[in-house]
Amino acid sequence: MIKQIGKTHRTKDNLRYLCRTTEINPNESKSFFIVNGTGKKSEIAVFHVSDKYYAISNRCKHVGGPLSEGELKDGIVTCPWHGWKYSVADGKSPHKGGDSVDSFETRVVNGRLYVNPIPVIVGKRVNVPHSSYLNLKNSVNRHLRQMDKASRLTSDKIAKKKNVLGISTTNLNEEIAPRNSTSEQALKYALDYAKNKLGSNTDMIKIRNLAFKHCEGYYSKNANACIFPCSISEMDKDDQMIQVYEKLIVWADVLILATPIRWGNASSLYYQMIQRMNCVQNQIITHETYLIRDKVASFIITGGQDNVQHVAGELMTFWSQLGFIFGKFPFVGWSRGWYAEDTQNNLQDMNTNERMKQDIAIMVRGAVELSNLVSQCHYDEHVLKIHDNKIMK
Repeated sequence: MIKQIGKTHRTKDNLRYLCRTTEINPNESKSFFIVNGTGKKSEIAVFHVSDKYYAISNRCKHVGGPLSEGELKDGIVTCPWHGWKYSVADGKSPHKGGDSVDSFETRVVNGRLYVNPIPVIVGKRVNVPHSSYLNLKNSVNRHLRQMDKASRLTSDKIAKKKNVLGISTTNLNEEIAPRNSTSEQALKYALDYAKNKLGSNTDMIKIRNLAFKHCEGYYSKNANACIFPCSISEMDKDDQMIQVYEKLIVWADVLILATPIRWGNASSLYYQMIQRMNCVQNQIITHETYLIRDKVASFIITGGQDNVQHVAGELMTFWSQLGFIFGKFPFVGWSRGWYAEDTQNNLQDMNTNERMKQDIAIMVRGAVELSNLVSQCHYDEHVLKIHDNKIMK
């Protein structure tokens, strides 16, 4: 498809001149800005199909994808962002229950193409996302409103139990083989310490037990195509990344993420998960919306080979870009070295390592204490206010 923004001119009978008909090749499209009688500006897409010219809104009813850039086949255009389909003849969905977009009358006079800026058919958003998706969206919106309200308080927040979320990213399944994961065992110790010694509420998500699709790369199509909640979650009612979004954004004050080292990197499940979190970070870029506020992260990294610092650096880079901050000693690493091929002994050796347990306790206490500090002084909100007012030099 060809996208080209053209200027329009008004005629005496209220039609707007668009272009010469020869400027739009068969089975191609072109977009234009038009202005109606009230001065409202809108963008339309004109399609040349079977020697006829059709005009519909250029903005998909879903999240505004440019229809003039979509694939055109048999009079149906597919939005290039998320696949919504429309008939170019009337703007309606080719299937029952689909959304529709505005449709406009076109006229050809002496090889010149005109359009009436008043739509013949007014489009409607009729598609309703499934309940889990809507519940997540509403829950996150309520959470953000509460955070905004809390940031305007003049006194410190009342101290409350901290919610500490553990995320285990190991692929090791103890239901198949009777052996526990080293990284997950360390995470269990960290959560027990947070609960029993610091009075925190705790919960653990095992990523291997969740069913969710890989990131489909909508960001590479357009930054605005990467929406939150994720469009994959919207289209797939069984997508369990919703559980991760809900716990991470709304419930957790502190995140403790545990991963084994796999060939010098975090686990494959870890990368599958964080690629689906691009939609969280992207809200800062596209909407200046900060989904992560007053949250602290820390990490547990274990493996049969060295590379702890490399993995820690990658983790800290990603989670800081989401908006998390880090306390004193934000990660704990445990490795028996490159030549430790007897990985069956990893768990036993770690369990008998008292220094490891001490380091985990220090890490957890540091994260919870920092969480108390940032919530009491509204640290996150002060930083965001400076950023939004653009007074940083």
